[in-house]
Amino acid sequence: MYLVRWVLWPIALLPAVWWLWQTLHAPPAALTLADGARLEWVDCWFDRPLWRPMHCGRFHTRPEASALPEQFSLPVVYIPQWFWRRAGPPVLYIAGGPGGSSWLGAEEVGFWSHWVEQTGWNGGVVLYDQRGVGLSEPALDCPEMRSVRRELLPLPLPTEETYRRVREATRACHDRLKAGGMDLHRFTTQSNASDAIDLMSAMGLERWDVYGVSYGTRVALEMMRSAPQHLRAVVLDSVYPPQVNAELSDAWLLQRAFELYSRICELADECTQSPADLDAELERALARVDRELIKLSVRDPQDGKDIAVVYDDEDLAWLLFEALYQWDVIPKLPPSMRALGDGRLDIAMRGLIQDNVDSLLDDSISDAVASSVDCHDAGAVDQREAERQLQLYPRAAAIKRYDWQYHACRYWDSGEAPAQFRTAVVADVPTLLLAGEFDPVTPPEWAELAARGLSRSQVFVFPAVGHGVLDSHVCAADLVRGFFADPASPTVPDCLGRL
Repeated sequence: MYLVRWVLWPIALLPAVWWLWQTLHAPPAALTLADGARLEWVDCWFDRPLWRPMHCGRFHTRPEASALPEQFSLPVVYIPQWFWRRAGPPVLYIAGGPGGSSWLGAEEVGFWSHWVEQTGWNGGVVLYDQRGVGLSEPALDCPEMRSVRRELLPLPLPTEETYRRVREATRACHDRLKAGGMDLHRFTTQSNASDAIDLMSAMGLERWDVYGVSYGTRVALEMMRSAPQHLRAVVLDSVYPPQVNAELSDAWLLQRAFELYSRICELADECTQSPADLDAELERALARVDRELIKLSVRDPQDGKDIAVVYDDEDLAWLLFEALYQWDVIPKLPPSMRALGDGRLDIAMRGLIQDNVDSLLDDSISDAVASSVDCHDAGAVDQREAERQLQLYPRAAAIKRYDWQYHACRYWDSGEAPAQFRTAVVADVPTLLLAGEFDPVTPPEWAELAARGLSRSQVFVFPAVGHGVLDSHVCAADLVRGFFADPASPTVPDCLGRL
């Protein structure tokens, strides 16, 4: 009889233990703000792991009575830190893009439970999709763009004909959205920053931390400009400051990618070639691909079947550019270029082409939101200035020669940000800026540019790293963890001295 009692006693306690566990990891109360923005906690749209508390919500942006929809509904996932480790506010994670989702779909969100464990931030993480993106309601999509990209993959068309077809598809998407009543002026960095501030305020927080990556850093910087009093600490990873014009920077960035390629032997032990040798091999590969083209079949990401693709020398230049995003791919580029110059296609290059096709046909990026935000942020671009940039960067000029004429911003009606938006952000918030030495799209120079107005900031440039430093280098993870633990006096990890 006593044995039965000893067995049943712990079982009887299970409901109380479960209640206590849930209480210790419960989300804060969902609030409605004075401006009408509100948060509601809802049942998750995915299966949550039993071992990891996760909470789901829908955040409704502040109403706009003159526009439809009156509010956007954004998905929210809050992953609290374990109660015994909790020692600070949660971190708001702001994804890149613009137009990029935060991977909150039922098939993707499981990634985050492991990611939170690896980062080990003291207060847990708040994830959300920006307006018009991912699981946002409504979400803006441009199927016309994916269709034309699919059509172009196997066609060796002249460059200007490719530009023309892409412009037709982009304009068709724009006109369809406008005809359906969508006001594209509502997709801006300033709106995204306001949404982020309202979301965290609707969780009842007075102060919180922010981690922004790529375009997410521009949203974070706008938050620092408009509401610095709410921000305890900010990490800007792969920085994209508002005073940078993406359209006018493209030629420089592409030429810089060629120059970075010539330095790859600094990174790879097996690589002994000089910068001049690497440059010569790259030119030989480009010339051969210009004559013979790259023709192969890859896996269609939609149905897994074979799909034929044709790449010319300009496509190869962009493959090189995209390869620099990934730290683990960079050292493989010289052998791949050497093989192309010899008329061969090695495994690494086949992998890059597959990644490129996956990206081109990916539906997790909203082209409509990307165009709306970029065109609004940048404002009008003068043709003479665009042509001057081409003259400054002759290695990229031939590839970029049609950009200004066919750019979506020549007709995309999303308004223009005030001139003040494109000035440097000045703030006194503790800020850590991370840059990858080989990042092709948000170079270290932009982190230094942003830091000039941030009086309590530090810039760390990680050698041999591309885009997205936190997920590329274990030392960056240690650095960020120490910074969020104590922004005023962060622990400097020993690994920094070994970089």
